Amino acid sequence: MKSEHHTTEELHRLLKRGYSADDLRHLKAPADMVERAVAQYQEQMRQRQHDRNLHSQATYAMRLQSR
Repeated sequence: MKSEHHTTEELHRLLKRGYSADDLRHLKAPADMVERAVAQYQEQMRQRQHDRNLHSQATYAMRLQSR
């Protein structure tokens, strides 16, 4: 279990460094682990984008209110 967690963390680091999902699929890691890591990473990126959008909307609304 510990090595699975370590492998998943390493896959996440590679994705953050700019490696693509296809790049990771060529590694010797188990395919299900790669797919799970890619799905988790994509969900994190969607959540971050959503958070940025909300922040931008809130900032815009506060600027409008202060006029």
